[in-house]
Amino acid sequence: MAQNRGINQDVTQEMNRSLLLKNLRRKGTCSRVQLANITGLKQATVTNIMKDFLNWGLVEEVGFLNGSKGRRSIGVAVSRDRYRVIGVRLARNHYSVGLFDLAGGLVKEKKVEFTEDGNLDALSILGQISDEIRSLVKGCRKEKILAVGMAVPGPFIAKKNRIALITGADIWKDIDLKMYFDKELELPVFLEHNANAGACAHMWNMKEQYHDDILIYIAAGQGIGAGIIMDGKIYQGALGTAGEIGHMTIERDGKPCSCGNRGCLERYTSSLELVKAVYGDKAGMPGCNFKDVEQRIRRGDLECVEHYKKACESLGIGIINLVNVLNPNLVIVGDEMSKPDPRLMEQIIRDTVKKRILPDVWEELSLEISQYEGDPILTGAAIVAINRIFDDPGRFIERSSSDGGKIG
Repeated sequence: MAQNRGINQDVTQEMNRSLLLKNLRRKGTCSRVQLANITGLKQATVTNIMKDFLNWGLVEEVGFLNGSKGRRSIGVAVSRDRYRVIGVRLARNHYSVGLFDLAGGLVKEKKVEFTEDGNLDALSILGQISDEIRSLVKGCRKEKILAVGMAVPGPFIAKKNRIALITGADIWKDIDLKMYFDKELELPVFLEHNANAGACAHMWNMKEQYHDDILIYIAAGQGIGAGIIMDGKIYQGALGTAGEIGHMTIERDGKPCSCGNRGCLERYTSSLELVKAVYGDKAGMPGCNFKDVEQRIRRGDLECVEHYKKACESLGIGIINLVNVLNPNLVIVGDEMSKPDPRLMEQIIRDTVKKRILPDVWEELSLEISQYEGDPILTGAAIVAINRIFDDPGRFIERSSSDGGKIG
């Protein structure tokens, strides 16, 4: 019985630590008294945990705050100096690796485009990513890197740690990504679907404005995916493939898709399909890629603008289905397809959705184009790792201190 009591106390302590860290991150700077009031924990509990955090270097004291009745108290904030995480984004045509502090701030970033010859080798790409991670670890002399978060395209079977299908690139389907990195790296690596990572980044950025809403982030790029956040947590589904709206049927007898379905959303709204619509058989050749289409849209090229409008309208139809099924508070559209003309995309999507859903639902729906600075999917990958650290900080600090062992 005494042993069980000890285990329960340990679990409670980690829950309290996690609660304090996550609320402190959202507030930015807080006094110990404020944290006690926000979390409902006793002031003595907050004080004791803060001592641990200060000793570990997870938080730092940042001067005095003015309280009630003119009283002043010492402010604390998540430290940006001692610890780091690495974020990785694997996309269909590139990968990015970034170094981040525990507040989610980007320290440095490297992006590598794949060659256009189409001869991609999955293990070679993973080897390059592993080398980039080792290089960042070697370059951190004073700071300790605690974990790696990696965002991958989907459908991503989270329960099996592998990518099921990437249109036009089937090199990933038989690779257990977690097993690969567990063999290659000493750091724990946490995998997440790229749209889920993007949703995490937007929720993180909202800080106190997020109130357990249903938030959907749509990554509209070479594929189409939706990251769904409910009550502050990613909704993953049974296998982890929830949000694969790219393979939602929007036309019953429509274009065939590599997934085996017909009329899939991504066959009408992805950047790959937009390039095909504009350039036909020349799509993907030099001078006939998405960047060229983007430039032509920004110049007002009528043909490109018309194809872009059709893609945005199709995306709006996909969003209608999401709204009717999930009734979200907020839908944010981002990634490649939002870049050529964000205002035009927002106008078309809003007009399409408004006409086809109940007026009462429309009145309570916020629909916008992402204005996130930087790459939310790369940042979101790092946030996935930070959240895992904040869930169980003592475990990660002990691991970094001993420089041995792995965290699953």
